[in-house]
Amino acid sequence: MNVQYLRIVSVKRWLRGLQSVEETQRPLLFIFFLFGLSGMSWVPRFPEVKANLDVNNGYFGILLSVGGIGAILALATVGNLINHFGVKVFLPMSALGFCLMIFITVSIREEVLFVVCNITLGWLIATFNIAINSQALSIQERIKKLLLPKTAGAWSTGALTAILLSSLIVDRVSLGLHIGVVQIFCLVGIGTQLIKIAPHYIEPGSANSSFSYSLFTVRKFKVDWPFYIAMLMAIQMEYSMADWATIYAQENLQSSPKFAALPYLVFLGFMIIGRLNVHRVFERFTTTELFNFGALIGGGGYCAGVLLSHWINPTNPLAYWSFLLALACSGLGTSFMAPLFLNIAQARSKESFAAVIGQMGLLNIAMVSVVKLFISWVTQVGGLTLGILIPGIMLISLIFFTHVINERK
Repeated sequence: MNVQYLRIVSVKRWLRGLQSVEETQRPLLFIFFLFGLSGMSWVPRFPEVKANLDVNNGYFGILLSVGGIGAILALATVGNLINHFGVKVFLPMSALGFCLMIFITVSIREEVLFVVCNITLGWLIATFNIAINSQALSIQERIKKLLLPKTAGAWSTGALTAILLSSLIVDRVSLGLHIGVVQIFCLVGIGTQLIKIAPHYIEPGSANSSFSYSLFTVRKFKVDWPFYIAMLMAIQMEYSMADWATIYAQENLQSSPKFAALPYLVFLGFMIIGRLNVHRVFERFTTTELFNFGALIGGGGYCAGVLLSHWINPTNPLAYWSFLLALACSGLGTSFMAPLFLNIAQARSKESFAAVIGQMGLLNIAMVSVVKLFISWVTQVGGLTLGILIPGIMLISLIFFTHVINERK
């Protein structure tokens, strides 16, 4: 009788969610972990997706880049909707949508259908990203602790888990079964954790001012171009490695499918190390010093490693290990940049969390999409090695923009 009573009480407490905002940190981090696991689950198997579509590297890169259209549409509109309606609707809806759409996308063999699904997927992932990061910023402000690097680290841990899992089962489990099981697991997990943090959702109408996003009014907000160009230089590496690291290892270094995903796993591993430990050095060094260090170590080490892997005969294991070293340097060098840029942008703005994330995301996705298309073109014309050197050169160039990174306009 007592055991049954305790079970009923436990279920009721779970349905009510967590009462203390401090307690929301763990389920929030688990949501970010599952977000990374779900969103990156199909990335290590890009070579199979490309083979299903029967396209070359350059064209495949273009097909992937069009997902940015959906992200831009979301970032141009969702911020304002969250301001007015809160995150209660958008979090579960977009989670269900992107888990389902990833499974559908990997099963497609027609280019036109892939484009449609990829644009839809971009919209759903961007919507969830705005909503969950707005929630994270709200909780960070209430608990007065630096939380964003931890949430970014949790996302990267989920992405790393996706890469590791794929490496272990790529030769044994079909693409459809692998992605289907992962998406079901992530959807159930995200849903249960959302229930826990529900009492602390951002309330509708919590914006500091009436900030409006639409495709027709987005041109009206003030853009600090040096700041956003600096952020583009910093974050392009993360996007490019997700697209090209596995393909480079398999095609240029002649790695087996089992080991082709390992370089990106190394990249994410060192990114996690940096994100989970950035608070240890945050008070000892200035933001400019941290960004200069990341640009030189990440960009310089990456370019050196990639060039070395290209010059060495691909049958020589040293070529593969050089590429691993390149991604270790770039992962560690860029690990803290994206969350710190978001913190700085929020400190510089008087707008709501969703508005800041929406504006940053809109501009960055637009710029990243252009760069991704350029990299795809360079890859098609000049080869994959030349194409993947571009994000390294951009990261090194960040040292010329660090003077604009501060918390005051």
